[in-house]
Amino acid sequence: MNMYLNIAIGTVFTVFGVIMLVRWMKIHKYIMIQDQQWGYLRIMVLILGILSMITLVTNTATNTAWDYFRIAATLIAVTAFMAVHDGVGEEGMVSGGKFYPWSEVRSYDYKEEKNHTAVYFTVESQNEKKPDEYTTKELDFSNQDKEVLIKFLKLNLGRKYTRMKKK
Repeated sequence: MNMYLNIAIGTVFTVFGVIMLVRWMKIHKYIMIQDQQWGYLRIMVLILGILSMITLVTNTATNTAWDYFRIAATLIAVTAFMAVHDGVGEEGMVSGGKFYPWSEVRSYDYKEEKNHTAVYFTVESQNEKKPDEYTTKELDFSNQDKEVLIKFLKLNLGRKYTRMKKK
């Protein structure tokens, strides 16, 4: 691979990995019950890490220092991304690497699926220009955590339970 392309890819993944590690350090203390984040994006990032490892093994004779830099940066970014989880805790919920205190959650609902329990949180607007706007965050939890999760949500958000319209 071209040296400049290796530098560009390595730099992008280094920055991405550092950002994800900083997010993980900020939010991991808030999570008591993690979601089961095996969505398409997570699987694609894992495949990216595996492909990076394959290039390490298959091109051993022709790898340069910049190739090793790119591979190391990719593996660090993939590891950091896989470490960051969404979930709920005593003080609030974490979605997409961002913490939302329970005071910002307007309502919640859950739906029991075959393989998981989907919990929908309606979060107040973060935009001061549009205070009436809200977003819905969906977290998918394992069915093994369902009973503990429902009790936990009733304890922390009991009065905010609202049946939401299904699309």
